[in-house]
Amino acid sequence: MKYLFYLLLALSIPLPALAQTDIVTPTKIALIKNTVGEASMSIDIQLDINKNESIDFDHWINHPEDKPKVSLQYGDQKSDCPLRVRPEASAKNSIGFIVSGFTESTLERFLNRDHDNQIKLLVENDVRVNLLHMPDTMATSHLLVIKADVLNKMINDQLTITADDRSGFLTSLNNFYYYQNKVDFGVQPSQDTVKTSYILTMKLQNAYNRKNFLKCDDSQKGTPIYWSLDTRLSTEFKDSLNYIKFYPVNLMWENYSKKIPFQLSIKAGHESSQDFISKRAALDASITLITPNAINLTTAQSNRLRLKPVITAGIKGYYDYSNNVEAFTSGQPHVDGYYYVPVFNNYAIIFEGTAFYDMSTVRNPDNKIQGNYSVTLGAEIPKTGFKAMFKYVDGKSDINFKDGSVIAIGLLMDFFQEKK
Repeated sequence: MKYLFYLLLALSIPLPALAQTDIVTPTKIALIKNTVGEASMSIDIQLDINKNESIDFDHWINHPEDKPKVSLQYGDQKSDCPLRVRPEASAKNSIGFIVSGFTESTLERFLNRDHDNQIKLLVENDVRVNLLHMPDTMATSHLLVIKADVLNKMINDQLTITADDRSGFLTSLNNFYYYQNKVDFGVQPSQDTVKTSYILTMKLQNAYNRKNFLKCDDSQKGTPIYWSLDTRLSTEFKDSLNYIKFYPVNLMWENYSKKIPFQLSIKAGHESSQDFISKRAALDASITLITPNAINLTTAQSNRLRLKPVITAGIKGYYDYSNNVEAFTSGQPHVDGYYYVPVFNNYAIIFEGTAFYDMSTVRNPDNKIQGNYSVTLGAEIPKTGFKAMFKYVDGKSDINFKDGSVIAIGLLMDFFQEKK
């Protein structure tokens, strides 16, 4: 009889209801970026919640297995640095999580993925959010499950930032990338005294690759070191405009957060003419700035990325040991410019130029400022990544100090893809 009494007493005590579990889709995802101190993103998940329920903001702390596990991926390469995720109390109907552990440039590249859609923020697990319901007697739990693929689709489709936030870094990174990575191939038609020649112009730098786009904070410590190659080659070896500039050591510091983004660089290497008659070892220090746009040849219907002018000012010290002179050392201040101007939907004009003053009386006996320039007209070839080009080059080489001019037709390769 005593046991029956205890059994009835136990049955009369109200028991907490088993936690209800539902698979849900968030109503909205929003993003707030932070570039003060450690670069981070606050991602806010808004949910459709009953007015009698409230979010248990401590649930992710007590159950870390339920919070988002996040990684960055660029192209087919996944970042190997762990991103840190912590919960953030938000509004009554939303819960946020802060993602950190990457560099500011990686954060900005993700935010500007409209023009670089290879970078992705991936949630790798289903996320669980706990709701508390507070009736008169005791609290009950309501567990919401948000599927990872649903979150990833919403992140990809909905996360946006303002045009003002987007403009600064977007043109900066693409400008530096394109300016330092370009290839064109052309043919100089035969003239009365000159046979047809084939010309290859390249500027390559390994500072910009998928690994660097996904660097962690810790891996940014120290001085970044890169190599660079800048060359113009042709089947006419004695063309006065031909040159080879290879710098195996490049030290670079960048800042995209300023109103005028800039790069500081120091590079050491070797420069020569293609026939290696003129040659020198060189050490160059320079600053590269991105200045405001001066020309807009697009329309609202041809809304292309308008890369801004790139201006470099520097000073080069060199040891000249060319075949035709006694070896000597000297210096050469220089100013270089590059401007890629999109024209309507499928065309482009590229202006390049350099002005230099050589301090050697051997190379510059008249103490003159000298230079050269080129103008390239390009027309996009659909589905190829190439532009057909017409290119004109004129001026004096800063390697052998000889005048030359060339008209060439050929192909221009874009290393970044313009997204419209």
